Amino acid sequence: MKTLVLFLSMFPFLMNAQEISKLLEVKLIDSTDNPINGISVLLEEKGKTLIIEAVGKRKKNADVLQVTDQFRIASSTKTFTATIILQLEEEGKLSLSDNIYSYLKDIEYLRLDDFHFYKNAAFAKVISIQQLLSHKSGLADVFNDKQEAFFGRVMQNPEQQYQPENVVDLYFEFGLHKEAKFKPGEGWHYSDMNYLLLGLLIEKLDQKSLAQSIRERIVKPLHLKDTYLEYYESARDSKPRLHQYVGTIDFNSVNTSFDWSGGGLVSTHQDLATFIKALFNGKLISEKSLQKMITTEATFENHLPYGLGVYKSVYNGQTFYGHYGFFGTYIGYCPETKTVLSYCVTQATPSFNVYEFVNYIVENSK
Repeated sequence: MKTLVLFLSMFPFLMNAQEISKLLEVKLIDSTDNPINGISVLLEEKGKTLIIEAVGKRKKNADVLQVTDQFRIASSTKTFTATIILQLEEEGKLSLSDNIYSYLKDIEYLRLDDFHFYKNAAFAKVISIQQLLSHKSGLADVFNDKQEAFFGRVMQNPEQQYQPENVVDLYFEFGLHKEAKFKPGEGWHYSDMNYLLLGLLIEKLDQKSLAQSIRERIVKPLHLKDTYLEYYESARDSKPRLHQYVGTIDFNSVNTSFDWSGGGLVSTHQDLATFIKALFNGKLISEKSLQKMITTEATFENHLPYGLGVYKSVYNGQTFYGHYGFFGTYIGYCPETKTVLSYCVTQATPSFNVYEFVNYIVENSK
């Protein structure tokens, strides 16, 4: 931290591209338990590019990365999934107040009657679609609540292809159906199981794979050339990929198909910028639906407010709506200033506060 403060003191005025590049380079670390081989950032205001910088390498001892390289956006995928749910509501195919049970009860492997137990009472039948979108269902999370057990299982066979059914099987194997955090609607707990159910709902109502729905509803209309649902469809471009890490583990060698509707997309800063601008400019959902999405509520102490597939964050005093991803990624938009922010630090467990670091860059970018 002292090193960061000392370095920041060298830049009391607004920084140019070269100075921003030097600042990013300070955070490149390849000799610790949390290596960061590359960082890339895009900042755009009212169509004007303020920052488009990339430093480092795609992975250790590899080629120099480019700001156009693809990367896993992880949980920022949730904003795409939430967008499709709101589209389906606009089409009259669902209401956010509907209970998910009525739509998915016939999927046998879900065992939906047993999916949510709180204090030995079953509540799956009263979980609403809106509660899934906002993480207010009370469902436990196979990734976070049983992190050691889950990632231990993944690393036993890192090339295994997962389907939603496999994740559900682990959910029950770990006993998470009996470890709900609260009654639906009575708290907030981040759980990818919410978005797994939403992914299944999209497939049920669209009568096609989730990958097809994302492609036909978002990717094709916006002409996103470098965005695809990894492991569920073929890569759409031959662009190089950034390698993203969890500690010292290069997760590009791990099949992350378990992320699916909650975190499975690969994209670029440019495609993400196109998506988030389209979302806020009426090209994907109506203003009424957008307001539902960005109406956020408190989560818990020292954690950001959450809406429907979006966090509310503040950078440089500006309110952004968007989503963070597990591998040090973020995509967000400030409606007031029409500003897009997208970044990737390629490490899930960095040794510095990424928010404070990026916030400083944004503050000094103009």
